[in-house]
Amino acid sequence: MSQEIAGAGVDGRDVLVLGQINIGFHDVVGAVVQEALARLGHRVRVIADDSEAIFRRLEEGAIDLMVTAWLPEANATQWARYGPAAEVVTILYRDARFFWASPDYIPETEVSSIADLARPSVAARMTKLIQGGAPMAAINAMSQRAIIAYGLDRLGYMLRAGSQADWIAAFDVAAAERRWFVFPCWTPQYLNRDGRLRPLSDPQRILGSLNDAVLAAPRGRLAAIAPRTRQALERMTIGLEGVIEMDRLVSLDGRTPRQAARAWMSANSRRVETWLKP
Repeated sequence: MSQEIAGAGVDGRDVLVLGQINIGFHDVVGAVVQEALARLGHRVRVIADDSEAIFRRLEEGAIDLMVTAWLPEANATQWARYGPAAEVVTILYRDARFFWASPDYIPETEVSSIADLARPSVAARMTKLIQGGAPMAAINAMSQRAIIAYGLDRLGYMLRAGSQADWIAAFDVAAAERRWFVFPCWTPQYLNRDGRLRPLSDPQRILGSLNDAVLAAPRGRLAAIAPRTRQALERMTIGLEGVIEMDRLVSLDGRTPRQAARAWMSANSRRVETWLKP
């Protein structure tokens, strides 16, 4: 998928190419980067694809910027493979992480840890089919490792990949039916805001810990971008709550990512001005 922002080209470059992982929270972060670049006079072409494809384009220099790599853990495998040809431009938000959660109506005394899912009294009630994200999503690989590490596969638990729509629909249906289920999740994500999900502890640390979400570029590429734009990119920071708020605007209020980005940037105009100042 690609789209282009109208604007005046700069530096003799007709278009800046932004590579974006095609998951909802990356869409809104990418939209903020797009909007900032447009205000600086750039046209932007967006290439959205799965994470492996975008990291490969980063290494090949086929994109100018990438939204976003989660470091040091979540995208460690891709960064080890493709990162030597890239550099970090800025940290867009901190404390990103993957986790499993259960709905708040399951007593915490029964389920507070992934390990609890193997207890006979819990396993007897729990939905064994776990709806994951897109096939290439990092949360899927980590969740599959967790199923094996905690011995859940021997009890019939299994992971099913799907689209983001499948993932959200699975949550909505299971919660409406008050089923006992476990839900692979992450933050930033709007479902974390309403209090219906309780993160489970991960004693074996299979799902990793906190990450920085970075804007990346092919090594040396920033030198070809105007100094003001380069400085703006290096100053850019959104914060975890900002991403969650924009994801909520898209998922619940029906805004487009660009509309959500503009709304957040308007509400945080002073912060944005510090990015864009000469």
